[in-house]
Amino acid sequence: MVGRFLGWVFIGLALMCFGADAMAMLERGAPGLLALGELWAALDLNSLTQVGEAVSGYTLPEIWNPGITSILRVPGLLLFGVIGLLFLVLFRKRERRDKLFVG
Repeated sequence: MVGRFLGWVFIGLALMCFGADAMAMLERGAPGLLALGELWAALDLNSLTQVGEAVSGYTLPEIWNPGITSILRVPGLLLFGVIGLLFLVLFRKRERRDKLFVG
């Protein structure tokens, strides 16, 4: 139940990213998906910078760069969509096997 809920949350995030991508495409006049880091920077650049400094300062700097920065280069629509679909597939309702062999 929680897994399916999380799947739908991630699908909702993917749809929000799609909306942001559509708005950005209209503004730019050219197709293209926004990277997750671009979306985060557009929402709150200060928090992105603070998280980067905190991760680099309190852990190994390699965790932030190239680790997390690689993830931030992936389009948000694809990242959240794939995670959401994965959760929905993994936690789908399955038919009980004892009902299949009634007889």
